[in-house]
Amino acid sequence: MANFSIVIVPTKKLANGRHRIRIAVAHRSKTRYIPTQFTLDSASQLKNGRVVRHENAVNINSCLRRMIDEYEEILASISYLSTISCTELIHIITYEQKKKGITFQTIAKEYLSFMAGEERQKSYSLYKIASERLIKYMKGDFPLVQLTPLHIQEFAEYLYKEDLSDTTIRIYLTLIKVILNYASKMNYVTYHIHPFILFKMPISTVRDLDLSIDELKSIRDAKFLKSSLNITRDIFMLTYYLGGINLKDLLEYNFKDKDYIRYIRHKTRNRKKGANEIVFSLQPEAKEIINRYLSKEGKLRFGKYLSYKQIYSLIFRNINKVAEISGISKKVTYYSARKTFAQHGYNLGIQIEKIEYCIGHSMKSNRPIFNYIKIMQEHADKVFREILNQLL
Repeated sequence: MANFSIVIVPTKKLANGRHRIRIAVAHRSKTRYIPTQFTLDSASQLKNGRVVRHENAVNINSCLRRMIDEYEEILASISYLSTISCTELIHIITYEQKKKGITFQTIAKEYLSFMAGEERQKSYSLYKIASERLIKYMKGDFPLVQLTPLHIQEFAEYLYKEDLSDTTIRIYLTLIKVILNYASKMNYVTYHIHPFILFKMPISTVRDLDLSIDELKSIRDAKFLKSSLNITRDIFMLTYYLGGINLKDLLEYNFKDKDYIRYIRHKTRNRKKGANEIVFSLQPEAKEIINRYLSKEGKLRFGKYLSYKQIYSLIFRNINKVAEISGISKKVTYYSARKTFAQHGYNLGIQIEKIEYCIGHSMKSNRPIFNYIKIMQEHADKVFREILNQLL
C-alpha cells in the first residue's frame, strides 16, 4: 500500500531561498515527490505535515488535506497497484489530476481537428456552432467534470428561447453528447452521472421533401436559360439516378471506362465497422448526364464550379429556383433526390432491404434473415431499372 505525506525537501531549496511543499509518495520501498503550488519562507513553518506560523496556514492545510484525499481516492481505484513502480504511480496520479482540469473547449477542439482531417466540412461547421453555443451559455470555457444534467436541461431551454426549431436543438444537443462521449472513451473524464442522463431529445420533424413522379419529370424536362440552373438540375437528377448518392461521393468517384459504380459512402466509411460496399450498374439515364460532364481524368467537372464547396453552394442557392421554374411549389433540397428515390421504390413495393442497399443506408446486420441471404449487384440493378422505368 502506498503512503502519502506532506513534506519539505531541504535539498530542493528554491533559488529565492523559499521551500516548496511537496507530497511524498512512498511505494514499494521507493519515495517520489509531487510538488504543490505552495511555498514557505522557512522549513520550520512545516511541522508534522502541517503548516504553522503562516498567515494563510488554515487554507493551505485544508487544500493539502483535499489533495491527499483525492490521491487516496485515485489509489483505491487502481486494482493493479502492486505491479507498478512508485514512478508509474506518480504518473497515474498526476494524469488523473490533470483530467480534472481539462476543459470542454480543449476536447471540442481535439475532436474538431479529427473531423477536419476527415474533410467532413458540413459536419465540422455544425459541431463548431454547437460547441460555441454551449460555451456561450456557460459564460466561457469550463472543466468537463463540472457539467451536470441541470446544465444540459437549462442549455436546451436557452436554445428554445432563441426560437430554434426542435430539429436544430436536437442536432446541437446530439453533437454536444457526441463530444462528451468522445471525452469519456478517451478517458479524459469519468461521469458517475452522465450530463444527458435525464434529458429527452426533442423529436425531429419528418421533412416532407420527396417528389412525385410527375414533379420529378417536370424538373427533368424543364428548360432553363442560365447554365447554373441547368447544372443544378443535372446534378439533382444524376443524384436520383444513382440512388441518392452523397455529393462528396459523387464528386470523388472516377467514372472513367466504368459501366458500374462501386463505393462505400464517405459518411459511414470511417465511422462504422464493416461498412457495406454498394455496387450497381450505371443506367442509361445516369450515363447521359455523366458523359456530359466527364473529364479526361474520369471525374465530373461542372464548368467553373470546381470544388465541393463551390458546387454545394451552387445547389443550395439554385435548387429552389429550379423547382419553382419547374412548377413545383413545395420545398426542395438536394436531399430530396435521395428521399424521392427511396419513396418511389417503396411505392412500388420493393423490399426495404433492397432499397437500403441501393441508397447505401445502414442495414441492421442483426436481422436473422441476413444469416441466410445477401443483397448483390444483380438485385440492385433490377431495383434501379424498376424505379427509373416510372419516368419513361
